[in-house]
Amino acid sequence: MFIYREWDDFCSKLKDSKAQCLRAVDVLEYTNDITFYVLKHDVETNPSKALQLAKIEYKHALHGSYYVQAYLLKDNKKNIEYLRKIQALGHEVSYHYDVLDSNSGNYEKAALEFENNIRIFEKQGFLIKTVCQHGNPVVSRNGYSSNRDFFRNPKTLDRYPSMTDIVVDFKGRTNQEYLYISDAGYGWKVIDDPENNDLPNYSGNDIPLSGLDHILTFIKEGNSVIISTHPHRWEDNSNNAKAKLVIFAGTKFFAKLLIKIPFIKRFISRFYYLAKKI
Repeated sequence: MFIYREWDDFCSKLKDSKAQCLRAVDVLEYTNDITFYVLKHDVETNPSKALQLAKIEYKHALHGSYYVQAYLLKDNKKNIEYLRKIQALGHEVSYHYDVLDSNSGNYEKAALEFENNIRIFEKQGFLIKTVCQHGNPVVSRNGYSSNRDFFRNPKTLDRYPSMTDIVVDFKGRTNQEYLYISDAGYGWKVIDDPENNDLPNYSGNDIPLSGLDHILTFIKEGNSVIISTHPHRWEDNSNNAKAKLVIFAGTKFFAKLLIKIPFIKRFISRFYYLAKKI
């Protein structure tokens, strides 16, 4: 269940573990093996909810990494205020990009959009060192696997040598081993091969988890962990959280049926950005 008080309790227990709480940008600075956990948040809508999680983490002297969709900063002073408050609490605020999907796989247009968005973040005082791609599960793609291909491209790596995607090339850049745990699908799971699970021939075996306490067992066993969640899914009480889960499950069910029809699949793909609200 995605309820603030459960995240509060989880953070309290995390604080008592022997592992270090690090932002993604901090992991880049380590050259020796360490045991750590990163609290990673994909902010796709409603930055005020991200601030709620940020305040909880700050209460327990923990700091996370918040990856924000660029549209949330464009001509929106209220959102920028929320994000600045998150940064002022010691958290990393960075970019959650989906430039290949928004440009139908055209790399040159994607590169231009990416650069423009980086400038928007930096103009507002957010220094970009790590980024994270957005998944967009309903997009029809031709000639590329996902937004991750943007940071798989040598041109991107050459242009941004000090920048890393926390999913695509983070292990290679940090030389650290860790588990990647995600709330994808409104349920916690260990992603078997997060760097490659977007590829057509992916055959990994993800491990479903029973909840936040299950995540703690992996940390207590000495594993480094990246915990990835979506702040807009979190609520004040269980009734609201259950209602959101029902809406998500129903939407997912009908979407799976509808995308089997070619012309409807093309229509849904054009409006992929609506899925960020769920």
